[in-house]
Amino acid sequence: MLELVGLAWSAWKLSVKRVGPYGATVVAVAVVVAFVFLRNYLEEEYPQAAETLEKAV
Repeated sequence: MLELVGLAWSAWKLSVKRVGPYGATVVAVAVVVAFVFLRNYLEEEYPQAAETLEKAV
């Protein structure tokens, strides 16, 4: 769970200057949702890639 919070915070901080605070919130939510879907897909289809992703984050 903390990895998702850290991912959201990083996405927000990187995008806040470009799209403003409300846009950055939307970007952060989209990044977290995309990450969760990607992680679930990789766990089902490519378990080795999912393990590598977990180690990277």
